[in-house]
Amino acid sequence: MLLAHAGLVTGRRANTHHSAVAELAELGAEVVPERVVDDGDLITSGGVTSGIDLALWLVERFAGAELAAAVTENLEYPRFTPAR
Repeated sequence: MLLAHAGLVTGRRANTHHSAVAELAELGAEVVPERVVDDGDLITSGGVTSGIDLALWLVERFAGAELAAAVTENLEYPRFTPAR
């Protein structure tokens, strides 16, 4: 929401905690109801546990799918991967 209030999500795909979705839309974001929304240089998530999915997505994006899979397995976490 800090990014939205700074005007950095206007016209961009994003998500946030369900309690702030209406406000995010009012601030000009295209709200996408996904756990992780990758809009290039802006990656957002839909809530608290979605932050884990976002972190794993960043691991995959910057260090590779193998490492992300290993971290997921180590965490014993049912991972969500955003659509490309």
